[in-house]
Amino acid sequence: MKYLLLAATGFGILIAVWLFSPWLLSRAKQPVAVINGHELGLQVVRTPEEQSVGLSGRESLAENAGMLFVYKKPFIPGFWMPDMRFSIDIIWIDKNRKIVGIEDNVAPQTYPDIFQPSLPVLYVLEVNANWAKNHNISIGDEVMLTP
Repeated sequence: MKYLLLAATGFGILIAVWLFSPWLLSRAKQPVAVINGHELGLQVVRTPEEQSVGLSGRESLAENAGMLFVYKKPFIPGFWMPDMRFSIDIIWIDKNRKIVGIEDNVAPQTYPDIFQPSLPVLYVLEVNANWAKNHNISIGDEVMLTP
């Protein structure tokens, strides 16, 4: 009886692990940014090809999501809004993962204007318009990135 109970418990644990492992793995793989306790699921773009497209052509961005541009070394990139269909905030992040600038509510109609940080950055985060203001995000805030 004791062995039967032990076997049933072990079998139950295996089934639970099997059922929940896809969810756990998907959560572990999803890159995340946390700013002042506010979490954003990220799409990370690293190649020049991905970065040149950015969010262009998309209809929207999920509420707590963002696109993170990662560069090989700090510099002053230029961002513009060709083929954008919604407004965004552009958050400039330096090599120490500190916010050094925020462009609020950048509309598609600003194209062909170019937006640039005042200091070299290693990361740029694009989020829905007014996300930074609505979450009290400001210059000097630290951005935690995982994984």
